[in-house]
Amino acid sequence: MMPKAKVLIVDDEPSIRELCARILGTSYEVETAPDGPTAIRMAAAAAPDLLLADLRMPGMSGLDAARRIVADAPEVSVVIMTGFSQFDSLLETVRFGVNGFVLKPFTPDDLRRTVEDGLRRGQYFKRTARLRSLAPILDLREGKINGDPTRIFQTICETVQRELDADSVTLVALDEDGQEVAVTSSVGSPGAEPVTVTRRPGDVDWVPPVVPTNGNGNGNGTGHHDDGQVLSMPLRTGGAVVGALTVKRRDGPFTATDRDLLRLICAQSSVAIENIRLFTHLRQSYWNTVYALAATVDLRDHPTRGHSDRLARYAVAIGARLGLKPDRLDDLKIAALLHDIGKIGIGDGVLLKPGDLTAEEYDQMKTHTLMGAKILAMAGFSPRVVEAVLFHHERYDGSGYPLGLREDQIPLEARILTGADALESMTSPRMYRQAMPVPAAVTELVRGRGTQFDPQIIDALMGCLDSGEFHQSLAGGHDSLQLLAETS
Repeated sequence: MMPKAKVLIVDDEPSIRELCARILGTSYEVETAPDGPTAIRMAAAAAPDLLLADLRMPGMSGLDAARRIVADAPEVSVVIMTGFSQFDSLLETVRFGVNGFVLKPFTPDDLRRTVEDGLRRGQYFKRTARLRSLAPILDLREGKINGDPTRIFQTICETVQRELDADSVTLVALDEDGQEVAVTSSVGSPGAEPVTVTRRPGDVDWVPPVVPTNGNGNGNGTGHHDDGQVLSMPLRTGGAVVGALTVKRRDGPFTATDRDLLRLICAQSSVAIENIRLFTHLRQSYWNTVYALAATVDLRDHPTRGHSDRLARYAVAIGARLGLKPDRLDDLKIAALLHDIGKIGIGDGVLLKPGDLTAEEYDQMKTHTLMGAKILAMAGFSPRVVEAVLFHHERYDGSGYPLGLREDQIPLEARILTGADALESMTSPRMYRQAMPVPAAVTELVRGRGTQFDPQIIDALMGCLDSGEFHQSLAGGHDSLQLLAETS
């Protein structure tokens, strides 16, 4: 059976309180209070579903008491009792937003009908408020929250914990193969914000979760302990289980309303998890395409095989040291991998020539930046990527190509590529020369600081060298700061 709605009656006249309690007592759980302060204390101890208050009372009015109660419990519906002589005071009451009026004297049917209508309006407010509180979950479905899985899982857990007044929430998100799982726990404590911890198989404290089933093993059920203080539901999409939500609460069992709400959250969260999977697939395909294009260039330009990958590692490390945000680092990495894609339009006689290029051949080689930018623009890469590829042979002093830009006229990503490309090219073997030792390459980079290279890029590059970030790609130790001091 559904629990009875709670009605708190406050009136300074005992006969009115008793009459209202007798009329409403058969249908509702009724409590009475002789004045506003008493009603406020009672509501603080256990908020009623509806407050039935006399408008005029000695000391604190019924409206003032309602304001105090609703301030702490906005879900409480308010019905005001008033006489015809007090009608001129109703404007303020209407502005407050009460859910009904009972005019004295009233009949039992008048009272029952007004209270019933007030409770119905109050339930509508509760449902609306809950929908508003579920906005983060709805935002997940609409893709309005950043696609970071950790943040999405945390949002789901925190929403469930808040709306179901839970002590702990555990979200199990299955990977696409249904084997590996990510477990996100949101645990609340009095006066503390929820703390989110993500664990995976192999962690010391990891325990395989149980996904509730409907008895047929297909993960379509709802699990809960006999005491009703643990509730678990599957997350399903496209007929497959993609995870599960388990909620625990020490103080009181979960209600049918709680289960319905959790079912709604599970439905929305399932869509969010499926979107994560789709996004991961799309991103992986995107990067596979980028790597395939980079490999195509490196395979054709045989002496520089692996050049683009090494350059990408250098460039991203420099960009991170300069404080670039993740989206710019991604663009920088793509530009580094594809910076020479325009070379597919350069003839083998020029591209693979072992000796020095003639002036005409060099002019032809210089067109690879224009061709590369055109290819990437046609393929829909971001403007930052296109510009970095177009201008990665510009020089800080304005003597580069294709436009002779100088200093800050050159996009930062292009300036990073210029420095990183020089380091990679000097320390890698070519058909026409051996690889330059790292200390000698550093000396050349320092010599070009402020002319060929942006000084801040060289400083960041030196910092990466000193910290060992390039260790896997470079051989030979050195102290670049000392070299910088000696050659400045």
